[in-house]
Amino acid sequence: MTREDIIRMTREARLHVFGGDVIEALERFAALVAAEKEKQIIDILRRLQDRNDSHNYYAYAINVIKGETHENPYLYTIRL
Repeated sequence: MTREDIIRMTREARLHVFGGDVIEALERFAALVAAEKEKQIIDILRRLQDRNDSHNYYAYAINVIKGETHENPYLYTIRL
């Protein structure tokens, strides 16, 4: 994440505005940072999965992050 990404997220969370609910703004900012980091992790996992066709661990991890899991990962089908 670059400095510009963080500045953009602070503006999107309205942290640059004084007054108002600081806790709400911080919660919005934290959610934006977490979503960006999740996106970056999923991108890394997708690239790893693309390089390795012998198993689906990375694809399974992507769906765990997204909340789309199957109870038995061995019965799992890849949904990228």
